[in-house]
Amino acid sequence: MFSETSTPAEPAEPATVVAPSPEESEPARRPRRRHRLVLVLDVVAGIAVIATATALMLAYAGSRDTQTPAAGQSGTWIVGLAEIPRTTDLKERDRQLADLQQQIPGASLIDSETWASLPPGTWVVRAPGEFADGFAALAHCGTLGSDECTARYLSHDEDDQDYVCEAAPTPDPDTCRHPGDRTELPSR
Repeated sequence: MFSETSTPAEPAEPATVVAPSPEESEPARRPRRRHRLVLVLDVVAGIAVIATATALMLAYAGSRDTQTPAAGQSGTWIVGLAEIPRTTDLKERDRQLADLQQQIPGASLIDSETWASLPPGTWVVRAPGEFADGFAALAHCGTLGSDECTARYLSHDEDDQDYVCEAAPTPDPDTCRHPGDRTELPSR
């Protein structure tokens, strides 16, 4: 039979830890470094995409001027220098605007999608200023040296599209004065 005697255990040798050589540990680190690099590049690319999209949106917003009159109100007369169809290439539109700005500093675009009284599907190039009626706007037109300007009533009401005051041959009192105008008809 067996006796339960214990034999003293031999002391265990201390475990020897061998550090891996740099060549052996490098492959384990590379995937982690590559993962970090890819993550950093993804973040940088994402920021670039967001910055580009923001810049394009701001540029587009600048090209679609939703300018309001200086007083910020609907129902005033403006001097229209030109009408540019919305189908016109943006570079061409901007070239036409720049040409008019050379003649009349401060000329700006108004989008017909913002103002219902403007001809649909156009940008109207306007001269600076607001006027009490179409006659006053036409008088200002004459001081600008532009032979193609008209007076337009600017409002959010589509029914106001007929209020266009033109100089040739003589201004029509029915289209040069709006019921909401602030002045009386000029005496003739």
